[in-house]
Amino acid sequence: MMVIASKSIRLIATALAALCTHEGITSAFSPPSTTSLSTHLIQSRRFSSRPLPVSAENEDAGNGDATPSSIPTPLPIHTSTARDAGPLFKEEGCDEGDSSCTVIPHRGRFRKRVLVLCTGGTLTMSADPANGNSLAPVQGALTEYLAGMRELTDDPEMPEIISHEYSPLIDSSDMGPGDWAMLARDIDTNYYHFDGFVILMGTDTMAYAASALSFMLQNLGKPVVFTGSQIPLREPYNDARKNLIMATIFASSDTVSEVCIFFHDRLLRACRATKVNTSKLKAFDSPNLPPLAEIGINIEENDHLFRAPPRGSFRINPSMDTRLITLRLVPGFDDASIKAMIGAARQTHLKGLILQLYGTGNLPSIKDEFVQCLRDATDAGIVVVATTQCQSGSVILGHYATGQKLIGAGVVSASDMTIEATTTKLAYLLGRQDLSIDEVRDLISVDLRGEITPESDMSPPPLASAYQKAIAKKNRSR
Repeated sequence: MMVIASKSIRLIATALAALCTHEGITSAFSPPSTTSLSTHLIQSRRFSSRPLPVSAENEDAGNGDATPSSIPTPLPIHTSTARDAGPLFKEEGCDEGDSSCTVIPHRGRFRKRVLVLCTGGTLTMSADPANGNSLAPVQGALTEYLAGMRELTDDPEMPEIISHEYSPLIDSSDMGPGDWAMLARDIDTNYYHFDGFVILMGTDTMAYAASALSFMLQNLGKPVVFTGSQIPLREPYNDARKNLIMATIFASSDTVSEVCIFFHDRLLRACRATKVNTSKLKAFDSPNLPPLAEIGINIEENDHLFRAPPRGSFRINPSMDTRLITLRLVPGFDDASIKAMIGAARQTHLKGLILQLYGTGNLPSIKDEFVQCLRDATDAGIVVVATTQCQSGSVILGHYATGQKLIGAGVVSASDMTIEATTTKLAYLLGRQDLSIDEVRDLISVDLRGEITPESDMSPPPLASAYQKAIAKKNRSR
């Protein structure tokens, strides 16, 4: 007898009911179309925001492409201080006068629906007199602000919004893999009932969280847009209002099917973004990839950069192995100290070592003992990855003699990935538990979510020959 999980039953019921209407099938199961954003903003007549009950952790969340063959050691666990939101949709009717209940049908609808998940951040903050008027998140403030934003409540072209604030609100500096997994599970629980998702959080670790979800959410066919602000929403002059409105618009887009960050005036691929400024409104940049879209009087989309719709079914893999460290080398660094640190880390089952090197992936040629230390680490099953300290450009191991030594030591290149994408990708691959160390090393340099520029599209290395430059130019013109 075949046993079908409750989640599968819900999906089958949704599909059968959708057979009655072509629109239901399109909205629930079809990949995003390539039609422009402006022509596919479906009308809405109301905005809904309500306190939502906290539910138990979703036990039906998917956990990757394959079943782990073996688990040699248990993963270190980072837990969130908040709890999963659980289902944030409601299919049954509501009792008359029940203001806490909102009917949200998910079949045969004529307008888009966006789920806003708020973890905290500057956007929700206000001065706290008890702490010397320093800024602190205010529980419930977002719900109040959203209800008063006429751009969302009165404009018939804006999507319907359902918001949820986690309790307690979390400072982004306190967020980690446990919180990222919580967001992934809540998106998974509500995936087939919303057209897109907006995640509000602090900016300090937003690039890490967004990069992590890029890898956790497999075969993503809907937009997941991170945003926040440099100035709280309660201030008369702020950047929060525009960021929130534009993130909501992009979350209802038919052309975006990936995790993004919207900030100031640009939509960036999440696994290409990094925070570059603590005081300017343009706080994020994407050094090695142009913005997916820019806003001015019009929305200008770089359609050729959008990722193709997925071919498989949506699932999540929220497990991350955090047993990794990052080292940024400086001139004259002490070999003995680093060797001692790596040796001590191996005693705690270190799995990954990320090196931030000079230029295209270089280190002093006289550091033979350090290179030998790296060789010993790779022989012991540690994945050693080389990144560059430069904001833009790529690691090109082997272009210089010092880089060639690293290849001989088993070090793998991060290419032009950001440090945020490199760390979260390595933690994701190690956390899957169905890959060997050699497979993890191979996949580091493979583009999974658009985090790496294909070699054929990269500029030729420094001091390249005329032949190399001609080949690179030919590849870019294809």
